[in-house]
Amino acid sequence: MAECIVKFVVGKLADAAVQEVLRLYSVDAQVETVSRELGRMQAFLKDADKKQITNERQKHWLKEVTDLAYSIEDVIDTFLLEVQQKPQKSTGMMGKIKRMIKNAKNLPAVRNLVDEISQIQAKLKEIEQSRLRYGINNLGEAGTEEIQLPIRPPVLPNNDPEVIGLNKDRDHIIKELLNESTKRCVVVSISGTGGLGKTTLAQKVYNSNDVKQRFGLRIWVVISQNFQQIDTLGKIIKQVDPSIDQSKLPKDKGDLLTMLDESLRGKKYLIVLDDIWKDDQWTQIGAAFPDENNGSRVLITTRFYDVAKGVDPTCEPYKLEYLTNQLSFELLFKKALPNHDPNNSAFHGLSEIMNQFVHKCGGLPLALVVVGGLLSKKPCNYNAWSKVLKTMSWHDDGKQCSEIIGTSFEDLPFALKPCFMYFAAFPEDYSIKAEELIQMWVAEGFIPQEDKRTLEETAESFLEDLVQRYQLFLHLMLYTF
Repeated sequence: MAECIVKFVVGKLADAAVQEVLRLYSVDAQVETVSRELGRMQAFLKDADKKQITNERQKHWLKEVTDLAYSIEDVIDTFLLEVQQKPQKSTGMMGKIKRMIKNAKNLPAVRNLVDEISQIQAKLKEIEQSRLRYGINNLGEAGTEEIQLPIRPPVLPNNDPEVIGLNKDRDHIIKELLNESTKRCVVVSISGTGGLGKTTLAQKVYNSNDVKQRFGLRIWVVISQNFQQIDTLGKIIKQVDPSIDQSKLPKDKGDLLTMLDESLRGKKYLIVLDDIWKDDQWTQIGAAFPDENNGSRVLITTRFYDVAKGVDPTCEPYKLEYLTNQLSFELLFKKALPNHDPNNSAFHGLSEIMNQFVHKCGGLPLALVVVGGLLSKKPCNYNAWSKVLKTMSWHDDGKQCSEIIGTSFEDLPFALKPCFMYFAAFPEDYSIKAEELIQMWVAEGFIPQEDKRTLEETAESFLEDLVQRYQLFLHLMLYTF
């Protein structure tokens, strides 16, 4: 990741438009020196990323380089903003005088840039010396990498979540919600470790025809770790009555609780609270759900059994289990070889290695989807897939899949890495519109110019590639072209 950041900054410094402004103020040589030093470090960063170092001193060195790269980018961006060139309408002697005046006004910005660059050069020397002390060695010169577009045509996901292995679970939850023997407002809980598909299961239940017909009002709200009581109450009220201007809602939580209670009365509702982390998250909003003995229901998903049990002690939480080997194989095949027939003899030679991936993933849907997305970008042969298998050092049979996701990230083409990391700029569970995201990527300078394609078209292909690789993250964004 550090290599990706530095490579991006080096590329930005080499941009023709940036170079033109730097040359105009005779600071291009100083910036070029910094750029060369960063370029030399890329090989070491690539080496460190491949080794996935755990040594704390070496990790600190990587952080220093990354922070310095960000600082360089900030310094250059600030300078370019301060000396932003505007078209000069005047020509001749008057035009020269105006340009001289403008250049004189920009002298403080130039001096500041020179001072900043001097400090950065000193820091670069210090970092280079610490690299030698920390023993980060070069495996070879960092080469250029061509932009790799999808090997196969991108397969856009539909709006129906993956259901492999969840049909029985879906039917059980629906039966619990529709059970008319209990008229009180029952809270049904789905619990299980991260990556088992709790949200996907809840979506299947929420969108089923039986549930739609039974409940006149259905509400879905994401809780997660960044829970804010007032914001969450406002979102629920907005779903009850879309005509309400959310900006004009009361700011007092007591008033919001009363307003929500009143808006739900007389309605048979289903409220889904996705990803509850703590007991008090339920207590802060659950009291506002009126119980009129009319068969209304609440469905929650949570990683923690104790949280699920505490929400409604009379209703046993439904524990989501890991997939069987057969279902795991089916899910992996579907993700690794989309739109292909598993009975096709051409793929029988991959069965052995696919079973090894299945064993490594340990029945965790999250891991299977990530691995499947990674394999979908590789040639369909044993040698290519075995190389992926050898590069992955997993533990606990896949129940912890952070290393799988890390390997998948490292496999990304360089041009896609900053685009993928950009998702970290948004809050957890934030809905991102594809059109707006593409515009942000272009504005940030992440998208390279390609022949016969606009920047927006290239960015769209990048997004399609990321979607195919990381379909498990789709619940974080609204993929709407």
